[in-house]
Amino acid sequence: MVSTRQTIEISKPQHPVTDSYRAVEREEVLELAFRDFVQTVVAAGWNEPEVALTLADIADDYVMALAGRVAEK
Repeated sequence: MVSTRQTIEISKPQHPVTDSYRAVEREEVLELAFRDFVQTVVAAGWNEPEVALTLADIADDYVMALAGRVAEK
């Protein structure tokens, strides 16, 4: 397995947590990084449907783990 780690630039939040625009900003920043990541994975030879399904599974696992950590507090 050959690792070709690339850095995806993610900008810092420009709005405080209490600002309603922060959600829009977060979505814009993460969507751009997500597209860059998917393009990198597809360029490495994986096809989009398998990438999409795998990322959905990973996201679901992450949300469930996060919910478990929050419930423990």
